Amino acid sequence: MKYLAILAGVSGLFAVSSASFADSLTVATWGGSYTQKQRSVLMEPYTKKTGTAVRDAVYTGGLGQIRAMVEAKNTVWDVITLGSPETINACAEGAIVELDKSKLTHAADFPPDGITPCGIGSVGWSLVLAYNSKLTGEQPKTWADFWDLKKYPGKRALRRQPKATLEIALLADDVAREDVYKVMRTPAGIDRAFRKLDEIKSSIQWWEAGAQPSDWLSSGNVVMSTSFIGRILEARAEGAPLGYGWQDAFYTIDYWTIVAGGKNIERAYEFINFATSPEAQAAFSAIQPVAPVNGKSVGLLAPDRFPLMPVGKNLEQNVRYDEQFWNDNLETLNERFNAWLAKG
Repeated sequence: MKYLAILAGVSGLFAVSSASFADSLTVATWGGSYTQKQRSVLMEPYTKKTGTAVRDAVYTGGLGQIRAMVEAKNTVWDVITLGSPETINACAEGAIVELDKSKLTHAADFPPDGITPCGIGSVGWSLVLAYNSKLTGEQPKTWADFWDLKKYPGKRALRRQPKATLEIALLADDVAREDVYKVMRTPAGIDRAFRKLDEIKSSIQWWEAGAQPSDWLSSGNVVMSTSFIGRILEARAEGAPLGYGWQDAFYTIDYWTIVAGGKNIERAYEFINFATSPEAQAAFSAIQPVAPVNGKSVGLLAPDRFPLMPVGKNLEQNVRYDEQFWNDNLETLNERFNAWLAKG
């Protein structure tokens, strides 16, 4: 009932305009079931209210797709949801529009990290420690547990990249979450992270696709893994004995942005204002395990959604990715990480 009430709130935000249905806007997001869910609670209600048709486009990550449009002066996407580092980089390159905050209806309801010069938060999400509860027995809660091969024998999985991996190694080595990036900004700190990874290197199975952790955990190929929580919840719904925890999970925000060179800037703002309303963000979080960024949305969620997303006490336990650190150091650390992997 609460979900229906949220949808009713979304539908009642605006009166249907007299704009022709032929008017249209193209919104690029992550595709698949994610975009299907967005269509049901964002795109279709927005069209019903405004008369502006919304076309989907699939964003595959990185900046290649947007750069090609902007450089060719053929911007066919109007709005795109970008990850935090991509938002920073695209903004610096001029590939997305610097937002006029006076045109953002709900800006006052967002936390400081929920708005950047070129983006306003679409969702918050976390990378968590997940495990097969039948294999682990006593449930692992910390990254130190992840490193405990005696108590939790078997393979464990990490994403094949330095981001999060190095932070996790330092957390397992007793660095406090608030000090992780302070330590990583020193050569000694990076050396310390790689030394810690050496301890379990032979027991790590590296994942690259988002579906792999839940598949490997469900089959028993690994006993623990980092994972996007949505995949774990889907596997649990199918009966897999999987658990997860919020302690020192890694939190970040995706942002709604406007592609530079588009001809529908005002409509783009209109859609973003709709999508960032408390009702719209709560409606999406009611069907997708991501957190709303609008601070007024949490009060619209049913209590049974709270354990599934980084809000409240869960978020307080998370590490916030330092995206500026990774923008500054990703290339160098990628090279070192890949060389470390190649050593066998």
